Amino acid sequence: MLACRPLLLAWILLSVVQSHTWRACTDLLPLDLLTVALPRPGQAPPTQVQMVQSRGSRGLRLTGAPPAALSFSASQIFTNCDGFPAEFSLVATVKVQKLRPKTSEFLFSVVKEVSGSLLLGLRISETRVHLQTRLPGPWSRLTFKDVPLDNNMWHTLVLSVSGQYAALTVDCGLPLELKQVRSFPSTLSTRGSRFFIGSGGRWRGRFSGLLRQLVLLPGSDASPRLCPTSEPGLAELSVPQVLKSTPLQLDQQRPVYPYEAEARVTAGDRPRCSEPELGQLWLDSLRKGLSICDGLMWRTLLQKKDRLDYLEDYQDLYTLSETFDVEIFSIPSEGLFMAAANRDSGPGSAIYRWTNRSFQLYQNISTQQARAWKHFTIKNKNFLVVADIRRAEPELSVIYRWNQRLRRFLRYQTLETHAAQDWEAFQIQNHSFLVVANHRRARDFSHNIHSVIYRWNPETKGCPLWF
Repeated sequence: MLACRPLLLAWILLSVVQSHTWRACTDLLPLDLLTVALPRPGQAPPTQVQMVQSRGSRGLRLTGAPPAALSFSASQIFTNCDGFPAEFSLVATVKVQKLRPKTSEFLFSVVKEVSGSLLLGLRISETRVHLQTRLPGPWSRLTFKDVPLDNNMWHTLVLSVSGQYAALTVDCGLPLELKQVRSFPSTLSTRGSRFFIGSGGRWRGRFSGLLRQLVLLPGSDASPRLCPTSEPGLAELSVPQVLKSTPLQLDQQRPVYPYEAEARVTAGDRPRCSEPELGQLWLDSLRKGLSICDGLMWRTLLQKKDRLDYLEDYQDLYTLSETFDVEIFSIPSEGLFMAAANRDSGPGSAIYRWTNRSFQLYQNISTQQARAWKHFTIKNKNFLVVADIRRAEPELSVIYRWNQRLRRFLRYQTLETHAAQDWEAFQIQNHSFLVVANHRRARDFSHNIHSVIYRWNPETKGCPLWF
């Protein structure tokens, strides 16, 4: 009978254990602290919390919000017991502003609600990351030194704690490891405490940068879940949906949060333009221009014009061949015209008329490698003379006269020229003259050639040669 008593006692203890199944304080799943702190869809956003897009990714700026704006009771995530995990990882994706020396800012904290005392906090300073607890001994403050956090760049930090060891990984790089004398204790009770995102529960020490991701992973190292990745600075374990979807509410067409796109202006020499610099601006102080990066190359937004900056590009005219000269003139009761001297003989040259605040093609005229046009008037009659070039003799330039009835320029007279380069018209004591600048003879390409002045003969109504 006495031998049966130990067996009976063991059966009773086994029955008690089986009737109270052991449960962890929380499931071994990523706890998205930022999502828990944010309001649910449809609820009003926290006061003065801003969504900012920087370098193509969105984060939350919390500096204008009260410390309690993003906070929640620890019981919301520790549902089975009150103990903080003895082994855990903290994952944070942040964009850090330049910090003043000897100052630090909280990424998150766990604070007693009644006393306001700090239980646990993750802080960053200029070159260091600190894990601070209320526990006595070596775990009261754990400091990683010489942490490479570049200003105005996205970084993903993974802080892992297991037993006596703590490791910090930045952007999937080599971990910084620390070893303590004792293991991280399992006696850190969170009963009656709150999580504060981006602060230590007070205005002082609030995080001034952008926060995109804040995750607590109980029981394991989060690094293998994030790394390797093509964007280590934005390695993702769990990011709130509001930071990944459109910042606009489709029904109301307004931002879910006060929204802005952060733009950084770089001055000086041409900087790099790649995907991380998408949307950034470059001020070219030498050429006095402003450009924007499209992810591949710099696109000019503003460019200071040359010395004639009071002239602006108004209209582009596309001609059928190279244009050597334009002549602008007006005809009473008809309007403003422009004659273009085109090189190719096939399409010839063209005359444009000012219509609806722009020059429109009005008339085509056959020319031979035209070099210049000149408009002149004689007794209220309008003429155009073209300087033509031919490779064979005779070389002729043509005078055209405006026909009032047909409202066109018609051939009026031909004059022998030699590779004519330009014409000029002038008057002396009621006598009208034309002068041509000849260049060379066609038969022997001799440049020993005279230029000629012509005088208007009112009897023949032509231009006989004048010596």
